[in-house]
Amino acid sequence: MSENILEIKDLVVHYETDEEVVEAVNNINLEIGKGQILGLVGETGAGKTTTALSIMGLLPAKVGHVIQGSIKLEGEDLLQKSPKAMREVRGKKISMIFQDPMTALNPVKTVGDQISEVILLHDHCSKAEALKRAQDMLAKVGIVPERYKDYPHQFSGGMKQRIVIAIALACEPELLIADEPTTALDVTIQAQILDMMRKLQKEKGTSMIMITHDLGIVAEMCDHCAVMYGGEIVEYGTVEQIFDNPKHPYTKALYRSIPSLDQDVERLHVIPGMVSDPSNLPSYCTFCDRCEEKKGICSEKDPWVIDVEPGHWTKCFQYTPEWEGK
Repeated sequence: MSENILEIKDLVVHYETDEEVVEAVNNINLEIGKGQILGLVGETGAGKTTTALSIMGLLPAKVGHVIQGSIKLEGEDLLQKSPKAMREVRGKKISMIFQDPMTALNPVKTVGDQISEVILLHDHCSKAEALKRAQDMLAKVGIVPERYKDYPHQFSGGMKQRIVIAIALACEPELLIADEPTTALDVTIQAQILDMMRKLQKEKGTSMIMITHDLGIVAEMCDHCAVMYGGEIVEYGTVEQIFDNPKHPYTKALYRSIPSLDQDVERLHVIPGMVSDPSNLPSYCTFCDRCEEKKGICSEKDPWVIDVEPGHWTKCFQYTPEWEGK
């Protein structure tokens, strides 16, 4: 039995309309070990959420298409499953905490009904037992169980996010995908949510994908980190390798844009230019036009994956013989 709960191989995802084809995800490869947390970081438009929706089987109908690749959960290819079979997987084996709790909850149903609905769907228990488990889940995420009769509009933003987490964890999934779960929250509530997620993850041994813009969250929560840009993973390694020894110019630029308590600077570093247009990606390195370390070869062809140390790889010509003299 593989030690990895999830294996993604050569995944390519396009959004196709009459006007254009958006190359959202391009040949990504990922592995997540059982009980481990993977951080997926990058700017808006990098392909992080599309990767998550592909795993969940929730790409927009008629527009989103998996062009090639496989997504294997414990050896089973999710892309080969029927919609009915995927409904049995979602919520039970894989759950997702969506980015905006305001739109993730049904405004006309009580929070207790929304949590118990997931339990009834997958565990086939009585309504009374499902409601009891829903109340237990509310208590686990720090909400008084008696509030199960309340509606979403009666809760604050931070409490709504806790309810979304309760729904995601109600059936104790093996893999949890958290899509920027703290983006809309203030710093104090963010810390509480992260502490709660870490505690629940350790209790159940759940594997997790943490999608975020915040490298501080990755340092605090994750075991491994994948840096995405232009629909590709440009660097991958353990959190220690990525933070102590970043290799790709994009990863280095992200670090330089973080405020430091040790250095007094007038302005933070800004990555020049705009994010690559996914409907018109270049045939060469996607980061070349914004890179401050580029050479001639970078605008001639696309770099390949280069191992810089065991378990740590990047896509950059700097670490190949082709770099010299170019």
